[in-house]
Amino acid sequence: MVQKIKRGIIAGICIILAIFYILQRPVPINKELEAMVYTANQEEGATSIVIDGSIKKERFTEEASFVGYFKINCYPKSYYAGTTARIDWHDVIAKNIRFMCAGTISTLDIKDIEIDRTMDHIKILLRDGTIISTIKEDTSGEHGVSSF
Repeated sequence: MVQKIKRGIIAGICIILAIFYILQRPVPINKELEAMVYTANQEEGATSIVIDGSIKKERFTEEASFVGYFKINCYPKSYYAGTTARIDWHDVIAKNIRFMCAGTISTLDIKDIEIDRTMDHIKILLRDGTIISTIKEDTSGEHGVSSF
């Protein structure tokens, strides 16, 4: 009887650990999004953003992180050989991106960023005022296209 109880407890612990493992696995993401580039309140042209990596959700919190390639085709600094990105969500919209290349970590020239957790809606503001967005912007506003 004691042996059956021990086996039941061990089996229960194994099932719980398996569930935690399954929930903690990174979710692969691979997509290419069309985006528009805006400078000085004008639409400059089209570009694309290539995303290839994985998103990992933290246990017991709403935090998540992406690690992988985040290539902005009109922005060569984002895809030098060996450059990877880390994006952190502490809330619904990401506000933190870091690029890693050859042992250095940098935000490059990115001033602000908004990315939803599905990585379908992206808005990037560069330090020079350029905006790269997967969302069509209204360029008629007095303060430009940014909602940053």
